[in-house]
Amino acid sequence: MAAELGDIAPHSYIGQPLVADIDLVSLTPDEVAQGVQARLAMADVYRGANVIMNPALATVKLSVVRQGQKTYLHVTTTRPVEADYVHLYVEMGAPGKPDVRLATIWLQRDPNPAPPPVALPSAATMTPAQAEQIAAEARSARA
Repeated sequence: MAAELGDIAPHSYIGQPLVADIDLVSLTPDEVAQGVQARLAMADVYRGANVIMNPALATVKLSVVRQGQKTYLHVTTTRPVEADYVHLYVEMGAPGKPDVRLATIWLQRDPNPAPPPVALPSAATMTPAQAEQIAAEARSARA
């Protein structure tokens, strides 16, 4: 197995499900022709490295994608990542003889986070003027 992990491009932020692409480099002609198998390394690999597996990795999906001359590993989770990095150990190669590769995916805070929900007073305690003000703010926010 000659394939190595290259540049990492995260497409998600802290607090969101993980989406990232990792270049696969140094592929042999056979790996290019036959494709590369990739899967999350077993938990004992993390334990052996004294690394805690991020809980979001329980839902990880790894897909090898080929686009033109470029091959990359597309990484997604359904659970959000609540840390600024994820250590991803990937087993590549044939079952029983895998090579383990490590990628550390660094995440940033969302530069445009969703605004926090606004608690509205109940209709029973709201004056007509307050109701009109809230409606006007909602209209201007949509504009």
